[in-house]
Amino acid sequence: MSNKALKRTILGTIFLVLSILYTVLFSPHATIRLLDSYDMLFHLNRVNSLGNILVSPVNFNYWDHVGNFTSVFYPWFTLSPGYLIFKMVSDPIISFLIFLTLITFLTFISSYYFMAKFSKDTLQAFLFSILYTLSFFRVASVFYRVGLAEYISYIFIPLIFYAFAEILSGNFNKWPLFATGLTLTVLTHPLTAFITVIMLIPLVILVIFSKVSHSFRYWGQLIWAGVQSIILVIVASSGFILPMIEQKRALATNRPALLDLAQMAQKPMDLFNNALHTDVRSYSIGIISLLTIVLIVIFIWKDKFSYRLVAIEGLLALVLSTNLFPWHLVQNTFFNLMQFPWRFLNMVTFFFAIYLSHILAKLMKNRSSLTKLSVLVLMTVACGSQVYLSGMKVNSQPSPFATVTSKNADQKIKSFHQEDYYPVQSLPYSDEIKSHKFVINDKKVKVPFETTANTYSIKYYSKNAVKMDIPVLFYKGIKVSINNEVVSPKISERGTVEIKTAQGQNNIQIQYYYTKIARVSMAVSVVGFIILIWLLFNNGHWSFRKLLKDS
Repeated sequence: MSNKALKRTILGTIFLVLSILYTVLFSPHATIRLLDSYDMLFHLNRVNSLGNILVSPVNFNYWDHVGNFTSVFYPWFTLSPGYLIFKMVSDPIISFLIFLTLITFLTFISSYYFMAKFSKDTLQAFLFSILYTLSFFRVASVFYRVGLAEYISYIFIPLIFYAFAEILSGNFNKWPLFATGLTLTVLTHPLTAFITVIMLIPLVILVIFSKVSHSFRYWGQLIWAGVQSIILVIVASSGFILPMIEQKRALATNRPALLDLAQMAQKPMDLFNNALHTDVRSYSIGIISLLTIVLIVIFIWKDKFSYRLVAIEGLLALVLSTNLFPWHLVQNTFFNLMQFPWRFLNMVTFFFAIYLSHILAKLMKNRSSLTKLSVLVLMTVACGSQVYLSGMKVNSQPSPFATVTSKNADQKIKSFHQEDYYPVQSLPYSDEIKSHKFVINDKKVKVPFETTANTYSIKYYSKNAVKMDIPVLFYKGIKVSINNEVVSPKISERGTVEIKTAQGQNNIQIQYYYTKIARVSMAVSVVGFIILIWLLFNNGHWSFRKLLKDS
């Protein structure tokens, strides 16, 4: 085995051990508690309902059996490894912990790999991976707020900013790598992609002060790289974007809570005070990031241009997370989809981790290997202690233990009810729908039903034909059959499926299929990914010449 391969094996083993320890520090009590929370059950439904996702946007066995369309409005692509883990392990608690371990491990690997390529410094890469992956805000993201999609999206942030830094430096053939990272983020958590794009804009403006940008050719190539990236991101993401737009155009759906951005933004003094503690419920940056601000003030004045940009980006993200930014001015724009300005704190953590690892590596440059190792160990212990103390804080809360166990987990997950992405006209009738009440000739009754992943089935006998309002949400792409004959359903006053039965026995079956637009857009996404993979191998060139030359 070569020295390089040996080093990679050792690093991989270290990261895997840290990933396991990181997850175990919060288990079993914190995880068991969280399993009974709204957010946890929401994501467990998302993962477990993926069994039939390639043939239908609805899994009738989940989401309380009402035909919820969450998978169309919330991307699922990067959750699929979680589904495989859940099916192999069966126990949702253990499966969730294994999935978190995998996500943490991949974050370590991504952080190390792309920082090593960016800085050309192994020590800095290792320090950054520790600081970013074990950061205080990531702990809050998953173990308190259970933001599983955001947690996964953090894997791609180092990739995106490395590729974008290369592009800004004049290495324009890195645009396919940038487009790939941004596409994966869009297909994981669109809000994180939106925040990431916001943080890219200042870099484009600030690069004006770099000598590399002082030519018209540079800006022409930069714009062309940007245009190609945007087109490929849209193409590769179309399998999520177009079906969502189609459903939104077909009927008004309930969006996630609309919150006051100014009110949700952090107060600077509260952010500072909370950083001194280990309570993840505060959504703060932690004491290590707080100390980084001090180092920025000391070192930024004589630092490299690239690291000045990093420091400025971190401070800018910090301001955007607080009410220092006039959030009330954008409250009635698409910015309100963000809900919580403190989502920018992950960007703060990211840029501060880059800067702190840079300064530590710089200070250790001419030191002995033993001293460098000591710094690595000390930083790992410091970050690990922050995680441990945060875990103890969560576990010491007086809230009762959750009632989710291996025995009742399946029932708890399948019966979980939430109203995000409901048809708006269904909201006033949510309790009726949740209680599975049918409306037959304007009379509310209970009717037995059965579900499989793809079908919702009813057996109903009536001497006369009746008008039946079924507690299944009505979206585009529905197919209803009675006694194996397809009928045309209507949308009821409740925003549910309404049909007219036949006389006598009625074997009613409801299914959902992807519409033509959805199927075509998913095919386009596949083509987009194939093109991206081709361009990655072909170093950003569209022609075959480069590949043939290299071969």
